[in-house]
Amino acid sequence: VLSATHTNTAVATGWANGISTTDIASATVVVGAPIIPPLIHVVKKPNLFTIPIGGAVTYNYTVTNPGTAPLSDVSITDDKCTGLPSRIVGHPGDLNRNNLLERNESWSFTCKSRLYVTTTNIGTARGYANGLMATDLALATVVVYTPKLPTTGFPPKENNILIVLFSIAIISLVFYVINKKQIV
Repeated sequence: VLSATHTNTAVATGWANGISTTDIASATVVVGAPIIPPLIHVVKKPNLFTIPIGGAVTYNYTVTNPGTAPLSDVSITDDKCTGLPSRIVGHPGDLNRNNLLERNESWSFTCKSRLYVTTTNIGTARGYANGLMATDLALATVVVYTPKLPTTGFPPKENNILIVLFSIAIISLVFYVINKKQIV
């Protein structure tokens, strides 16, 4: 039971392969006025979930309106991937070309980034209706790995010292024989 306007936030977290994933959603209930609060939803998905150091990833964002109030001044940002529009005007997903994100529309965006460490970043969608702001966050993690070095032909580390010593002995013997022949 609410006696004042209230925004509720829910956080869902799951784990897979030792990495967590989170989704955060919020909704506002207006008490005492016939105002329809806005809702916005963003889904963020990288095109690759694992990349080598310095690899490129493209994040795809889909912004929708699960509410009934059309959203104006819709924006999409990311805390670690730049190049997204701060305010969206004339989006191709705007079916009736009124610059409002409506219930039947889906607006898509991309952002490219080169990563050098495992990265979790947050995409944020915002929109306004009836004097209220709607916000939704989407997190995505991309694991950055070091590519394996090529096989050298040497056995595992525990035998390497013996091989190195043996190789030095052979090389020394060859130089000794060569120097001995040059002296004679």
